[in-house]
Amino acid sequence: MAKQVKEVKKFEFSKVGSILDNIAKNIPIQIEKEIKEKTFITTGVYLLDAALSARLLGGGFATNRITCFAGESGAGKSFLCYSCAKQAQKLGYSVIYIDTEQAIDLEDLPKFGIDNSLEKFRLIRSNKVEDINMTLSQLIDELKEQKMAGFELPKLMIVLDSLGQMASNKEKNDLLKGDIKADFTKAKALGSMFRSINTDLGYLDIPFLCANHTYLTMDLYPAEKLKGGNGLLYSASVIGFMSKSKLKTGEEDDMDLGSSGISVLFKTAKNRMARPKKIRFDISFANGMNPYTGLDAFCRPEFMDQIGIAKGKMEVDKKTGEMTFTPGGLRWYISHLNKSVTTKQLFTPEIFTQDVLERMAPIVNDYFRFKSLDEIEEVENEFNKIVGDDDEDDNDGYVDSDAADLFE
Repeated sequence: MAKQVKEVKKFEFSKVGSILDNIAKNIPIQIEKEIKEKTFITTGVYLLDAALSARLLGGGFATNRITCFAGESGAGKSFLCYSCAKQAQKLGYSVIYIDTEQAIDLEDLPKFGIDNSLEKFRLIRSNKVEDINMTLSQLIDELKEQKMAGFELPKLMIVLDSLGQMASNKEKNDLLKGDIKADFTKAKALGSMFRSINTDLGYLDIPFLCANHTYLTMDLYPAEKLKGGNGLLYSASVIGFMSKSKLKTGEEDDMDLGSSGISVLFKTAKNRMARPKKIRFDISFANGMNPYTGLDAFCRPEFMDQIGIAKGKMEVDKKTGEMTFTPGGLRWYISHLNKSVTTKQLFTPEIFTQDVLERMAPIVNDYFRFKSLDEIEEVENEFNKIVGDDDEDDNDGYVDSDAADLFE
């Protein structure tokens, strides 16, 4: 007698999804079923937007993630936070600004283009990590409950300026006792804060900007590190290290200390949305940030046909009358204006028009974006064709997936 084969019943994945949906009715977990379009808020500098999001136009810092600006004193961290707050308000956001350094007053905010009315801005002063931890946790938990109850929430942005200046209750109590001890509780409290709010910030679509200090390790080869432990390091989607040098325009007077602003070197030490790169932009003491600084890095002769800006000049063939671009020299030729300008005259809206920016965008975006697996495989195949390596069993070779990188 033949042995009867028992029929195996299948439990489809759709039923697993139904189980999760039922669980979500009783437990506040988030189940995403649709692809959400990524949204960003501009920083006010086009190249910085591209470095943060791989988008020259419509880019910037993410509206549902933690972004950290870290660096030395005077590197422009707070100024960048003010600029981001201004840009966010233009998009309808209200700003909760946590000042731990007694660095800004409400009356000063309009100078930075920020609406300081209570409907658009709330300034919180505290430098105790426990107090800020409880404030943010309770605020976000209440907002989460309101959203789950069906209420439409206002568009909010939170700024913490700065994390490095925060103290703990233990640190203060030790000082009151006359003890100066190393405080290991602050890093734990900060780690707890970021772990407790990170996912809920994404659920509520709240952008969180954090300014932080850095320090150099005492190793043989010193490395730049974030203050406050590793909580922010793991929770932030983007961490940019900022350092400064003097910005000289030639218009400084005898009391300007040799500069009229700072030139900021911004290095993305961590980025989940764009390839970590370093860029440079300027902050003028008189005029603030120029949104076009740094874009000259992409105004190269090989892109002249597409962008229309590069160092060189147009020459006429006397026999044919044909115009030919010859690269070189110190002046920039602007094709849509049919004239040459100096570097000091370059970064203006008349030169970097909306049309020019749109023609630049594909080049800039491709430079900063992560390559897909298909594109990496295509590069590897092209490389193998060039070197004539058709042996599929030879896996000892190394292929640089960024071989076509323009500036490395």
